[in-house]
Amino acid sequence: MFQFSDVTVTMQGLLSVLYALVAVMIIVVLYHLLFIVTDLRKITRRLEETTAQVETMILKPLSIIDEALTWVVDHIQHHSKKKKTKSGKPFDIESV
Repeated sequence: MFQFSDVTVTMQGLLSVLYALVAVMIIVVLYHLLFIVTDLRKITRRLEETTAQVETMILKPLSIIDEALTWVVDHIQHHSKKKKTKSGKPFDIESV
């Protein structure tokens, strides 16, 4: 028990005030944590959008090259089937 100019402070009263202060501080921390989590969600959403755009920028030319190579290989195979020698072997560039 403490005496401060006509005010008596007991340990029970002091402990109650400290509990109230801790409760207020926890509420403030949770409030700030809520804003931090929402900001992190926005950041991750932006990162996902950015990585999706980078992925399309990289994969689009690769798919075009893949289609072109597939077309060239099919074209070469089509012409090699047409040009067979008398023995039935496929046309060989080295023999020409």
